[in-house]
Amino acid sequence: MKAPKPKQWTEQEVRRLAALARQGAGVSKIAAELGRHAGSVRRMARSIGILLKK
Repeated sequence: MKAPKPKQWTEQEVRRLAALARQGAGVSKIAAELGRHAGSVRRMARSIGILLKK
């Protein structure tokens, strides 16, 4: 069985990730708020040049 294709990030989700990171939110809080896995949040943050708290 094939693994499901990852859900694409919307521009609004990326903006929300950046805003939460600026406010000092950690990976777990951002992931919960966006309904994403922590690894997905870390990957996206890294790809757009944002450092996240643990």
